[in-house]
Amino acid sequence: MDGGYDIRPTSERTFTFLTLFAIWFGAGISIAEFWAGALLTPALPLLTAIAVIIIGHLIGNAVMGLIAIEGEETGVPTMVLSRGALGIKGSVLPSILNYLQLIGWTAIMLIVGANAMNAVSKHFGFESYALWVVLLGLLVTAWTYIGPKNWDKLEKAAAALLLVLSIWLTYVTLKQFSLNEILSKPGTGEMGTMLALDLVIAMPLSWAPLIADYSRFAKDKSSAFWGTYIGYFISSSLFYFVGALTNMAIGESDPIGIIAAYGIGIPAMLIIVFSTVTTTFLDVYSAAITYKNISPRADARKQVLLVGALGTLLALVFPVDQYESFLLLIGGAFVSLTAIMITDYFLVKKGYNAEELLDENGKFAGYNRKALIIWALGFVFYMLLAVEGLFGVHIPVLSDVGFKLGSSIPTFVLVSILYYLSERW
Repeated sequence: MDGGYDIRPTSERTFTFLTLFAIWFGAGISIAEFWAGALLTPALPLLTAIAVIIIGHLIGNAVMGLIAIEGEETGVPTMVLSRGALGIKGSVLPSILNYLQLIGWTAIMLIVGANAMNAVSKHFGFESYALWVVLLGLLVTAWTYIGPKNWDKLEKAAAALLLVLSIWLTYVTLKQFSLNEILSKPGTGEMGTMLALDLVIAMPLSWAPLIADYSRFAKDKSSAFWGTYIGYFISSSLFYFVGALTNMAIGESDPIGIIAAYGIGIPAMLIIVFSTVTTTFLDVYSAAITYKNISPRADARKQVLLVGALGTLLALVFPVDQYESFLLLIGGAFVSLTAIMITDYFLVKKGYNAEELLDENGKFAGYNRKALIIWALGFVFYMLLAVEGLFGVHIPVLSDVGFKLGSSIPTFVLVSILYYLSERW
């Protein structure tokens, strides 16, 4: 028994639908979702924002579900799956990027959580950003360190509590505002509908490099797909909606300011603590497992401690700004990679032999140069479409296409077609 800290096919298939539902429900209840939802309004009318939230999650969560199936069928983590398309050596580069982004996400989630805790604790006459960062960092690291075999009951209990708190928070939000009045407010038009769709799709896609790390423990394919899909769909969509609604109602896009405006005290603190832990531990664990794809002999438990410490240290010194750009940059790196992985698994090779993925002298050894080139082209294409949204630089035709169609869907389709054709020639 490896306790879930190895990258070889696991025999510990203990995760039911409810376990995976609880894990991804907890991941979607995040202040980051508040923040991203608030970016949609008032640029868009609220009804349009709601439609974008639903459609974006339908699309993005389908990608999550497909990666979940790959994990369940092979029993290996996501970055090991990427060996099938990129080659064993070729998978090292995306693993490095994933490792770095997960440390960054750990820091960002701790920053947002600590700021929110500080905003709430001020009402009780106490504030200490650094203390909240350290406490949340320790809690996240400890939760991660106990390992997958011990998460089942903890995750289900946390999800149940967060469900109750989320329903209550939604009720408080709706009670404070006149929904009819808010729905009648026009959008400013500063953001295209498809660019807004990109911002929604980017959130579930940012989880794509992690999905199989958890679905590999699933008891069956249905639990892997639907537990991942439904759990994240419900919670993430709800929190996007609450963020969009609040920003449209009071013009407050900062989730910390929203919490302070509500003045909801202890329940808010519970939401912050549990949502920070149930979201961020996924980043820490997957960073550790990703590192083992780079260095198979590494001790994943030590990596958990290292990533937790690095995330905490970064949170103490790293300012959070340009969140929209961060989401789009993540999309640029992983939309094309995810398209290649799904196309290769389901359409080209139609499944992998997990042991062959781990054989350094086998057919997956080395690099798949065509896949790496297409991945790079996909990233460049994505960035060209998103450059105006990211940096305010207008490129004729491309910027117009990006505004009308977004970046994620065109990039995913283009990369999938290019990769499929390259493998068939």
